[in-house]
Parts: sequence; C-alpha cells; structure tokens
Amino acid sequence: MVTLAEMRSTVRRMTGRYSTSSMQDAQVDNYINLAYTIQFPEQFKNLKLLKPYVFLTTPNVDTYQFVYQNGLVSVATSPTPTAIPGNIAIGPPAYCQGYVLRYFQDKSTFYNRWPKLTVNQQIGVGDGTVGAYSGTIPNTPFLRAQLDIFGNVTEAAVIISAYDDLGFSYSLTDVPSGGLPTGNLVDSLQNVVGTVNYFTGAYTFTSVTGAIPTTATIYASVVPYQASRPTDIFFYNQQLVLRPVPQQVYQIELQIQQQPTDLIADGDQPELDEWYLFICSLASELIYTDFPDPEGMAYLKPILDQQRLIAQRRTLKQLSNQRAQTIFSQPTRPLGGYFYGSNYSGN
Repeated sequence: MVTLAEMRSTVRRMTGRYSTSSMQDAQVDNYINLAYTIQFPEQFKNLKLLKPYVFLTTPNVDTYQFVYQNGLVSVATSPTPTAIPGNIAIGPPAYCQGYVLRYFQDKSTFYNRWPKLTVNQQIGVGDGTVGAYSGTIPNTPFLRAQLDIFGNVTEAAVIISAYDDLGFSYSLTDVPSGGLPTGNLVDSLQNVVGTVNYFTGAYTFTSVTGAIPTTATIYASVVPYQASRPTDIFFYNQQLVLRPVPQQVYQIELQIQQQPTDLIADGDQPELDEWYLFICSLASELIYTDFPDPEGMAYLKPILDQQRLIAQRRTLKQLSNQRAQTIFSQPTRPLGGYFYGSNYSGN
C-alpha cells in the first residue's frame, strides 16, 4: 500500500533531504502534488485517467462552459478538505441521448456547416425622446450573445441600432442572463438600458445618452434558429457549442482526460500503486530544478526514464487488445467510428 507518507520518505532519500531541517514536510508534499497533478498526466495518456464527461442541456441554450481547473482542493463540509480533480483534455466520442455527435474543434469548419446568418429588419423610428422604446422583433427564437468563462461577451447576437443620414448613430447589444429567456441590452458605454426576450422577441429600452431624433430609423439584427435534438458539437474557447440549438433537456456525453486529485493526508494513495516511483522521480526532478544539482539530476534521469515506461505499461497492454482506430474504422456500427484529429466523430 503506497501512501503519501511513504512517497515523502522516498523523495527525501532521492534528493538527499533526509530531515525537516533541509526541507519541511509541507514543501515535499507540495512538490509531490505538483508532479502528480500537473506533470504526471501530461507525460503520457493513461486509460486510468479517461473519464466520461456528462451534462444536461437547457432548452434554447446552445453554449456550455468547460472548466479545465476550478480549484483542486475544496474545503468541504467535512473536517477533512476534499480534493476536486481538474480536466486535462476533452474529445470524442460524443453522444446526445445515445446518438453520435459530430465533433468539431475548427471554427471555420463548424460555422461553414452552421453559419450564423443574421436577419436585419426595421423595428421602429425615433420620436425625438429618450424613450422608452418597445416592440417585438420578428423571426423568433433567435440566438443569444456568446459569453466566455468569465461572463464577458465575446460575440453579440442581438444588435439594435438607430441612425440617420445626418450622422446620428446609436447601438445596443445583448448580454444574456444565464439560461433565462430574457437578456439585458447595453449601450456602447456598457449602461444597461433595457431587455430583450430571445423567445418572444419582445424588447424595451430607454436611451441614457440622449434622445433619438425623428429622422432616425431603428433596426434589429438577430440570428434566428430552429431548435431540435443536437447533431454536432463544437469545442472552442473552453466552451461547448451545440447545433441545432437544444429543443429540450438532453444528456450530452463526451470523454475527458482527468487530472489526478491532490494527496492531502498521510494515508492518501495515488490511483495506481505502480505510479509510485514515477511520481517520486518527477517530484525529485522539480526539486532539482528549483535547487540545481547536476550530479543529483544525472543520477535521477535513468530512474525517471525507466519509471515512465513502467507507469504506462498497463495502458499499452490494454490498448494492444484492440486495433487502433482510424478514420476508416467502423468497429461496431455505421456511426461508431471516430478519429482524433479530424473534425468529427461518426459519419
């Protein structure tokens, strides 16, 4: 049974730091966890770290966040902190309710297949006041703005503008509110001046920068869509985008390579005991990087190379049981093949 306490002792012996006077236990543990959670999963692809990634869609919401790392250690309700794994990578196969999804990572390929075709239409005229202006935008439902993982708008989907031939210009863009059907309308100074309903098209706004003259025409630019069961999924900017836009609540499943969880208590163990010496070697390498020791690094190098091979041996044996898949593979059913590096999974 390999534990954190035993790994700590091994790292001390490998680096010649035999006592707490040369390096505190907390420092050694930190090097072990840096090696285990960051260096180790990047060294090779291991089947033990492949996990399903499952989430439920929200009707009429097309974009979902994928967080690589959101705090590896969480102070839970129990007295002992709970380690939360991060994510290294995401990829196919992808499924929606058991149906294979085409998987994309190239923006041009995905949006060539699913172009955002905008519809520009007149929705009113200025009346010489600041408003309120209200009405209904036709061609519903329409897409909402894209937000990044920090909640910032990266691409507006609803643009309401007013202008005339005399040089007057005024514009508003949308800021969604989570999965709610109504989003805010903000002006160029980021003032919230109104709302828009993505389902019904109802809008209202009041200008805070001045009146809209009677010579100005008010237009709306939106991207209409028809909701249905998704057939394609696109990973970009740490987000998953579905097309068609989900009509109902669907279960989406992909495959991720997960980050190992931190070893916190003395009795904590790595997921596989055979990784023990490889993790210790990686931790020792990090120590020698911070505290240069050419002789120690030369002693460590062959051990590290050997343990890397041993650590990945189980995965190589498991993979040898099945022929490697290519873009020409059809292992179990007509839509079952996929190929890492291509734009899709399935046909």
